[in-house]
Amino acid sequence: MKGLDVVLQGVPVSSARGALGWSNAVLFRSRGRTILFDTGSCGDRRLLIDRLAALGVAPTEIDLVFGSHFHFDHVANAEILDCPVALSAEEWRYVEAGHYLKAEDPFVPRALIPYLRERIATVEDGEEVAPGVRAVLLPGHTPGTCGLLFSEERVLLTGDAVKNAWDFARGEPPPCFHSRETAVANYARIRAMARVVVPGHDRAFEIGGDGALRHLSSSEVVLDVYADPGAAGRQVRLIEA
Repeated sequence: MKGLDVVLQGVPVSSARGALGWSNAVLFRSRGRTILFDTGSCGDRRLLIDRLAALGVAPTEIDLVFGSHFHFDHVANAEILDCPVALSAEEWRYVEAGHYLKAEDPFVPRALIPYLRERIATVEDGEEVAPGVRAVLLPGHTPGTCGLLFSEERVLLTGDAVKNAWDFARGEPPPCFHSRETAVANYARIRAMARVVVPGHDRAFEIGGDGALRHLSSSEVVLDVYADPGAAGRQVRLIEA
């Protein structure tokens, strides 16, 4: 994807232990500004810093974080990036007014709300964030989940409006704290507006003319497991390249 760097690669894996939070974080530059779409979770922090460094970017050089929504696995590392954080106006209302509590949404990092409050910049649906890049409100997972559409290339960064290609192909909604019906309806909108989708927790995929999905890169996800202190560690391959 020209002009976009996937800093953290999303992984489509769930767990009986809970949300792993391995989400995409995508970097792009526009007119001298360096913008990071989502930040990954706390466990990604060292890797995020290292991957940014490999791209020649220090954390202090990020000019804007655009958060797809205010869940821990997408905004936690805004804590170490001293720059404004853009959210949809709907998402900030959901968070600041405490509506996430009524929705029984456990993934909002409460301590970050007062910490980031003075840095929040709200955007509206359709607002241009950079030349040729506009915000697209995709409610369902949360009321203010918001993507970024690169209009000329028809590349859409969705956050968790699309968790992964598996869900998207089957019309399965993400976990919803707002509306399952709206989340599913978004899939038709996304197919109409995008050629390439960068989901919240998966590799980027292309939507073919026949509607079929094709991942645009290969990846390998390996877990190092040290369960038995009397035995050697072992590797578990979750996804093979």
